[in-house]
Formats: sequence, C-alpha cells, structure tokens
Amino acid sequence: IEEEKKRTARTDYWLQPEIIVKIITKKLGEKYHKKKAIVKEVIDKYTAVVKMIDSGDKLKLDQTHLETVIPAPGKRILVLNGGYRGNEGTLESINEKTFSATIVIETV
Repeated sequence: IEEEKKRTARTDYWLQPEIIVKIITKKLGEKYHKKKAIVKEVIDKYTAVVKMIDSGDKLKLDQTHLETVIPAPGKRILVLNGGYRGNEGTLESINEKTFSATIVIETV
C-alpha cells in the first residue's frame, strides 16, 4: 500500500493556501527576489495570489516563480506532494545531503 501511495500521488502542482513561499524569479526586481510571502488564494493548480510578509504587497504568480519554505525542526508542516499530500505534521529533522526530511504525520 505504501509503494502504491508513493507512485500514484505525485503531481506537478503543489500550491496550497496559507503556506509560506519564497519568490525566486528576478523578473520582479530586487524588491521581491528571495523575499517571503504567504499564499492567500490558489487561483488554479499553478497560480496563486501571494501577500508579501515584509511589505504587504499582493502579487499574482505562477508556481514556477516560487519555492516552498522549509520550516525549522519542531515546527508544523503541511505535506504538499506525494502519498501524504494534505496531511499535517511536525518537522523532526532535515538531511541536506540527501535533500530529505523526517516528519511525524499527525493526520492520516
């Protein structure tokens, strides 16, 4: 069942309301590049309205211009892709060498 979950649940979209993201496009200028925002509304699977944390500005962006922000260990997380998509949990640890994290899922 676990292998089946892994195979069938991957999608190419991951935006969810209320997650924190970082703007990675340089096309918007230095004012927004590498700055954090909160997803306020997901318009379609790939587009969201985000509100900048520092300035409060609202922008409509495609997910290709954004990346997820991984919280510190011990903080709450939302699984955005894979078999546990939509489940919440706690981030236990991050392994930068293997680009992976250990989480404890609280809702299944």
